[in-house]
Amino acid sequence: MIFKSGNRKRNEMRLIIVCALFFLFGNEAVNCQTIDSLFSSDPTVDAARQGELAVEIDNLTFFKDNEFNSSFQEGYTLPGFWLQLKAAYQPLPNLRLEAGAHSLWFWGTNRYPAYAYRGLATWNGKENAHNVHVLPVLRANIAVSRKLNFVMGNIYGGTNHGLIEPLYNPELNLSSDPETGTQLLFNSRFLDFDMWLDWQSFIFKNDTHHESFLYGISAKIKANDENSSFHVYFPLQNLIQHRGGEIDTMGGVFTTMNSSIGAGVRYNINHKILKNITLEADLTFNKNPEDSDIPVTGGRGYYGKLAFQLKNFNISTSYWKSDDFISMYGNPFYGSLSFKNAGMYFEHQSMLHLLAQYVYPIGKGFDLGVNGDIFYFLTGYLYAPETDTKRYFEFENNRNYSLGIYLRITPAFLLK
Repeated sequence: MIFKSGNRKRNEMRLIIVCALFFLFGNEAVNCQTIDSLFSSDPTVDAARQGELAVEIDNLTFFKDNEFNSSFQEGYTLPGFWLQLKAAYQPLPNLRLEAGAHSLWFWGTNRYPAYAYRGLATWNGKENAHNVHVLPVLRANIAVSRKLNFVMGNIYGGTNHGLIEPLYNPELNLSSDPETGTQLLFNSRFLDFDMWLDWQSFIFKNDTHHESFLYGISAKIKANDENSSFHVYFPLQNLIQHRGGEIDTMGGVFTTMNSSIGAGVRYNINHKILKNITLEADLTFNKNPEDSDIPVTGGRGYYGKLAFQLKNFNISTSYWKSDDFISMYGNPFYGSLSFKNAGMYFEHQSMLHLLAQYVYPIGKGFDLGVNGDIFYFLTGYLYAPETDTKRYFEFENNRNYSLGIYLRITPAFLLK
């Protein structure tokens, strides 16, 4: 949806009022949560649950309205839910097994493109459609030690990786399929480490599409204890997508990379209202195949973020500046590709992002969340490589808004 220019101030005021009401009349719960915690899952294997057999329901119902009015991307709305029904069994103190099904539904449709989603799917016609979108779920989580976990099958993906927004769009938690492959998780006092392989496209001989997989590393080096008054940390993140294989008939091998390195400090106040303040700065890089359709082979971006955690309410503001940065899975506003103007790219763009989040813990296994975003473009121009023409942003279209409401339900029913 794209709103008319006369409604911009009204939409901006509406967003601020909604967030303020949730803050003023919110629950007095002690535990602090963010929308990220609403999207994530706990990979811990509890030895005390050995021998348990349970049926688990994992559901996220969402309504997200993107009122975009810029040259990056057109606006749209995501109304729907995804649902996982699975059986969970822990035969050993350090082994947890899960099996079931994952289904994604959007309100108002009964046809889905017949391939795995990596973001919003593109319609391919009736010949490539299913009435429902259902995938099997199978996960083996092995606690090798108290600090180390090895996961096979459906890995703990999405927000669990802890990637910054230029590298990963949080909206993918709503619309993408579960990640599948292998994963190594390590958590200690001085290091959090997540290494994974997400196998995205398998091919048989003579298949007419590329083999594809993603290799990722997300690490946080902690200079001191996380509960210290001033906690200092250094995030390192790297994503490498590989397309093409030995029996790939499509021709060509393509490798794309997104990376970031940064430093952050969190001031743990632990006041009744203000819990902590976090300041983080990251430098991002990307590398594209030389023989791809993208005219630039590499770029960089600068990302700075200031966040305030108030009980279960969170406010953050960030600044982004980039040159030829192409993001594989990040928010489109952080990349140089235009999804609205085909063949157009952005150069020397800078942007401010304001985010407000609130999570209302209804009860154990039931959480309600709401968030609002304002993206404000400062500088930059569109570039057409074929004609070598450039034009500056239309500054009357430099504000974009987004509002989302989410309900996460994770009840479990013990059978044995």
